[in-house]
Amino acid sequence: MSSMMFISCDDSGDATGYSNLIVAEDVVGTISLDSPLTNSQTVREGDEGVYTYTITLNKPQSIDIHVSVLQTAGDADDSDFEYDHELIIPAYTTSVSGEIKILNDDEDEDDETFTLRVSNANTSNASITSQELSFTIIDCYSDLAGTYSYSTTNVSAPTGEFAAGPVTGNVTFTAVGGGVYNLSDASFGGWRGLYGPGNIATGVQFVDLCGEIAYAGVDQYNEVFTFSNLVINGADMSFHWENDYGEYGDTTLTRTDGSNWPNFVLQQP
Repeated sequence: MSSMMFISCDDSGDATGYSNLIVAEDVVGTISLDSPLTNSQTVREGDEGVYTYTITLNKPQSIDIHVSVLQTAGDADDSDFEYDHELIIPAYTTSVSGEIKILNDDEDEDDETFTLRVSNANTSNASITSQELSFTIIDCYSDLAGTYSYSTTNVSAPTGEFAAGPVTGNVTFTAVGGGVYNLSDASFGGWRGLYGPGNIATGVQFVDLCGEIAYAGVDQYNEVFTFSNLVINGADMSFHWENDYGEYGDTTLTRTDGSNWPNFVLQQP
């Protein structure tokens, strides 16, 4: 019985009215952070990242362990992130996981910060050393909705079709939030050059996350598109595109509003 004791009532109300319960002594909990979560990080709002951690006890307890999570600093609020305000390790179990989720909106905001403290001195029936987790949220507001002119050359298909071009026309970026845009034609006229009028690649999206761009989604034939050879020159953005079917082309997109493209780079896989 040296490792056991009788519980008394505590402020959290655990086991109130059950003073005959026997609980274990020297229950120690540790907090482990799941990659990429660290004690301090800068995150992009548009990524809508989800970060997790786990609290693990060295042995089970006979009653629930309540672990508080508090915001201790920063100007971010519940419109910017969500988190578990309390974690409960159920009786006779040894772990629980917590989650922090970054939220995205369409507002142009300055960088925001917040710090969370996991566990505190009031944790009952277990000793859990607290950890503080700090975040800086970069807004990365993206404003690319609109119509742009394109000129596409050197379009080829694996079945032998080829269009030297240039194939010209307009493409529309329709914002769906978080730096994501639906493309009216992901081939930028390339399919029209290969297969004739009315052929366009639909269902594919253009993604801008803090100046890093990429295709997202698949077209109506379940094909994946990728960018390469990106060059920004004022109002012109040139790139090579291709899909996993084997179609490809070289496109220059031109802004017609008199402004320049941002200094985009390609997202790394």
